[in-house]
Amino acid sequence: MAQPFTHSAEALHGFFSQMGRGFYIPYYQRNYSWDDENAKKLITDIFAAVRRTLSKPTHALFLGTVILHDEKNPKLGTHFDTPNLLTKVSNVVDGQQRITSLAILACVFAEYAGRLASQLTTVGGAHAEFASLANELTDEVRLIREFFSVETTKGGAQPSRKPIVIRAGDVTSNPVSDQWTLAGAIDAFYRSNTSSLLANAINGVKLADLALDDRLKSVVEEFIDTIDSQLETADQVLASRLLVANDMEGSALERFTGYPPDLTKIGALGAPEQKCFYSAVLLLAASIYLRKGCHVVVIECLDESLAFDMFQSLNATGTPLTAFEVFKPAVVKAWGANYSTGIKPQVDRIERVFDEESTADRKEDLTDRVIVSTALVYDGTELSKRFSEERDWLTATLPAPPSALAATFVQALADQAEYFDVVVKPRRSPKNSTNLGLVTHLQQLGMPLDDADLAALCIYFVRDAQHAMAHSVLSLFYAKLLRAKGDPVALAGASAEFLSAAKAVAAFFTLWMGASQGRFPDSDYRKLFDQHAPNMSLKGGAANQTAAYLKGALRLALAGQGIYDATSSIAARPLWVNAAKGSPWYQRKTVCKFGLFVSAHDVGVDLAAGREGFYVDGKPGSVPMLTSKAWHASAFEVIEHVATRDQPKKLTFPAMFDPAIYPGNTSIVDKIGNLTLLSMPVNSSVYSEWPDKAFYYWHLTTPTSTAAGPSSGALMASLGIASLPPSLSTLSAGTQHVPHLAPLALRGTVGAKWDASFIEQRSQHLCERIFDKLDGWLR
Repeated sequence: MAQPFTHSAEALHGFFSQMGRGFYIPYYQRNYSWDDENAKKLITDIFAAVRRTLSKPTHALFLGTVILHDEKNPKLGTHFDTPNLLTKVSNVVDGQQRITSLAILACVFAEYAGRLASQLTTVGGAHAEFASLANELTDEVRLIREFFSVETTKGGAQPSRKPIVIRAGDVTSNPVSDQWTLAGAIDAFYRSNTSSLLANAINGVKLADLALDDRLKSVVEEFIDTIDSQLETADQVLASRLLVANDMEGSALERFTGYPPDLTKIGALGAPEQKCFYSAVLLLAASIYLRKGCHVVVIECLDESLAFDMFQSLNATGTPLTAFEVFKPAVVKAWGANYSTGIKPQVDRIERVFDEESTADRKEDLTDRVIVSTALVYDGTELSKRFSEERDWLTATLPAPPSALAATFVQALADQAEYFDVVVKPRRSPKNSTNLGLVTHLQQLGMPLDDADLAALCIYFVRDAQHAMAHSVLSLFYAKLLRAKGDPVALAGASAEFLSAAKAVAAFFTLWMGASQGRFPDSDYRKLFDQHAPNMSLKGGAANQTAAYLKGALRLALAGQGIYDATSSIAARPLWVNAAKGSPWYQRKTVCKFGLFVSAHDVGVDLAAGREGFYVDGKPGSVPMLTSKAWHASAFEVIEHVATRDQPKKLTFPAMFDPAIYPGNTSIVDKIGNLTLLSMPVNSSVYSEWPDKAFYYWHLTTPTSTAAGPSSGALMASLGIASLPPSLSTLSAGTQHVPHLAPLALRGTVGAKWDASFIEQRSQHLCERIFDKLDGWLR
């Protein structure tokens, strides 16, 4: 009797490089459904595994089970347009999302490897180390392409390599969805979004030049953003550790480079050359690890029905244990007879938070987040959200009791659990909330109301911006608040430190993203806990757990981007403002909203001739924008483009229109100088041209109650307005005075244009106000 199925554990290199085999995703499978979260987890796990290998050489990354069954009779007109184009077609029953995503990731790695090989050749000059590394990356391009392409030996094939995975789909199409083609056009034969990407990558088309749908674009961009972030961390220390693993027998990175460089020579070069070289070393290691250190279990069935039965059996699992539940017995054993009095209260704190979760998946996710964050703040370890890594770190790192560090370790887990439970996990409060839970909680811990409110605002901001890494830092200062409860002197100090840290993190993130609009500064946060340098970790940097140390480190991080001066506000101001005023703020909406809040806090209208549209400083408390209540107010929920994002198709006021605002993209309209804040009803009701908007803003600022001004009819006549939005009277009657719009209303009443030149001036003005406030939070 023939064996009904075979199974094997395979490294990805062996799985993808089987000669002549292509993967076919049958019509009954779902469409490609990965999003940026799935992509982030995969690529982050791979780089985390590379680093994990440095301390655990045999570490392997398991990517699950793949179930296949061979297509016995590949059909002409269904699978390919030419007989025997491939030697084997494997139908994918389980694993199609992973196989496809790995193929896409390989395209990204190949593009990076080719680009870095070229850069090494350019910047390396006559240095042999650069030439050798460039050659190895070029060889890696050839090897990694087997993850996304399969070679056909059929004569006349153009190109000779074909997408390794295609999919069936719309049976009314002709040809039916994707087909492997001998020499046909990509658009005619690779119709699915994924196979089209692979086919174009094989033809050398850059990923940035492809017209991808939103889902596929989010996956590719996440791969790119995370790789960029990881390569940013590459330095001589990491390269040295990778080369140690290169020489370690049995390591997953053993001989990832056949020509180990002399790093003393590299260290003598300039900073750009070093960064290029160290980035290339890390990329090579990660690509090799993807091929050799990542594994799947492959089950190949002769019969399709058996393949489906196996799929159902493997996916009908019970409730899994979390890493903490597996770790808890080690804690009980370590404390022995002293467990109940020595450490059980901290364990109870942890379990109380985890047990609140209503499903096993949510409990596992919260456990992952707590352990990953604890590992970072305790000793700087960068963990992925994988059960085995979490369990290994917990058991290997737990100090032997009764040492104080042992209690600190478990207490750190408890503090992180409570921080996530109270600060990170709660859903966003409803619009116009006046009773905000985080503000109340911080008050209950002993913070004064105003301090609690401002600290909560900063946390709401970074939380809404999905700036997860900031919570690792803030959790340290939150733990100090917990420790200080009941001690008035300690509480006053801890309260001031927590507020200062929250303001510093909010300021740092806004200044970073406002001037660069690029990657999140996660690697700079990790440096705060790096055991190889002065740090503020629980294990080795407790003395540095101060707001002053944090602010100093964050200033240096900004200076490292060339957008700030860490020692002088005077020198820092033009550096940051010049970088930020041209940034497309709108593309980071939460950061943009916070920046607009900062710029409009406690303002008045600049009445000087020629400065209509600008702010001046008002009295303290006159326009309280930097409050938690304002952050949740519906009056400021929408970012409004004063000059509309898309050029108006029909102009009612051609004399007031500046075509220079629309250079063919959104580079001008997305600047902060073209933006303001409105409620959703107002934003959706206002007309699109500047005179209409100026009149609308004038109504919303109710100038007759605060200062003399033109009548409504006179202003309409001077602006040339013939008709009003039907909802204007209702909306303006129901809207309170909106001070931040008053400068815009004034600009309209004096007949000044809203043009590209003014947008540039206002961008500088708002950026100067943002800098002046936030720089103070970092000093």
